[in-house]
Amino acid sequence: MRLLTNTGLSLAILLVAIAVAPAAKADPIVISTGGFSLINLGNNGLGVSGKDSLAGAAASSSHNFSAPGSFVALLNPLTFSTGFTGPASSGTYSFNFSQPLTINGVTQTLNLVGSITISPTIDTVRILSSAPLTFNFNTFSVDVKVLPTAIHEWGEGVFCDVLKGEFTVRTNCDPVPEPATLSLLGIGLAGIAAKLRQRRKLRRV
Repeated sequence: MRLLTNTGLSLAILLVAIAVAPAAKADPIVISTGGFSLINLGNNGLGVSGKDSLAGAAASSSHNFSAPGSFVALLNPLTFSTGFTGPASSGTYSFNFSQPLTINGVTQTLNLVGSITISPTIDTVRILSSAPLTFNFNTFSVDVKVLPTAIHEWGEGVFCDVLKGEFTVRTNCDPVPEPATLSLLGIGLAGIAAKLRQRRKLRRV
């Protein structure tokens, strides 16, 4: 009976110690992009060289976000330069491009899809979507989704906007235990083993 009591007490102490052990805190989520430059979008070769063009400047930001959920962050400041793209260049043209995206020191390639619509009076450039991208870390994962954006402009000029992304943070189901938790577990198991050895010695006497 005493053995069961001591063993139960040891297990209870172990469970309480594990429960009150501090949980691992997620580091701040640091995001940075490499930027991109696209020229002659929809230009049929008879227009002004380099027009229409879309550039996304490199950017970085930090977000203190550790709980499951999502937030919106800047990916790139955008610059859209319009001009004469050539006679009979009106229409809608699709394009693909990519840029490096880094989260907490891990870099992947963000592949994006866009389109440009050229008319005699208005040029419209759109960033439509991106391929699914997931960053996996020790205790959490981050899914990245590009938010669609469009810039509509009359005539020739330079126009600005921003490209943003939605970042969804998910907590991993089986995070690696902290060293302190593993130590407590080892101490508890050692205590149970000692009690069992003591009980066996008493039986032999």
